Order: sequence, then structure tokens, then C-alpha cells
Amino acid sequence: MTFKKAMDGYLGPALFGLLAFLLRTSVFARLPINGVTPDLLLVVVVMTALRQGAFRGAVVGIVGGLVEDLATGRLIGMHGLGLMLAGLGAGLLRRRLYPDPWFVPLLAVLIGVAIQEIVVAVTFFAAHIGVQQLPVLVAIEYIYTAPFAYIIRPVFHRPEAPA
Repeated sequence: MTFKKAMDGYLGPALFGLLAFLLRTSVFARLPINGVTPDLLLVVVVMTALRQGAFRGAVVGIVGGLVEDLATGRLIGMHGLGLMLAGLGAGLLRRRLYPDPWFVPLLAVLIGVAIQEIVVAVTFFAAHIGVQQLPVLVAIEYIYTAPFAYIIRPVFHRPEAPA
């Protein structure tokens, strides 16, 4: 199987998602900024959606999020729903914007972080768990996560001609 074929299917994003999860829970767990670690799985979901579309991004998001929820012991489905919606949003953004410009991954990660944090905040509120300041969390997580979109962009990027 070629690398391009793996990245156009589910195998490539699954392997990168596993690596992202392992890095977030091991290396970056020791480097939090105000209690926030970069959401590398979100970056993989967004980049998958920008490469393969909304459906594939949503599938990778829900599977990766459920694995993250099960492994960390948090409320089951919280990250699955958030990452699924983030993948869906990034895939829909891909339809509206030509995905090659430099700002598209930054915009897609910003939308994904906002969606993910809103879902987490609503879930925590519904479960009567304290919710921190949402705008501050979104800003910190975006600043900490966005550079990773450009680190892995060459792997997920597929030049396309404008429609």
C-alpha cells in the first residue's frame, strides 16, 4: 500500500490519530499552559477533513474522540461529539474555500477548537461540573494547538485545482 493511498483512506489518519493521542497523553501532558495541552487529535481530524471531506473527518473525529474518552475515563461521548462536529465543520469549510491557502488550516483549527470547547463546556454544565472561562480556554488551546497544523500539514496536504 502506498503512502498516498493510506492517507486517502482511514489507515493513515488512524495511525496519525493514535500517535497524536499518545503524544498528548505522554509528552504534552507534562507541558500544560494554564492547565491546557495541545489537542493534537483535533489537528489530525481537521487535516483529515481538509484532505478527504466532511464525512471522513467526522468519522475519524468520532472514533478518535471515543477512544480518547474511553482511555482517559472522562464522560463518554464528550470528545467524540466535539471532534465529530469539528471534522464536519472543517470538511464543510473545505467545500467553501479552496484548501491550499495558508490560512485555511488556521481557520479550520480555530473553528474546531471552538466547537470542541463548546461541547465540553455544555457537557460539563449538564453534568453539574464547574466550567472555566470558555473564551480563555479557546484562546489558550488555539494558540497552543494551531502551530501543529503546520507541522503535519505537509503529510495531509494534497494540492488541488480550484473548482
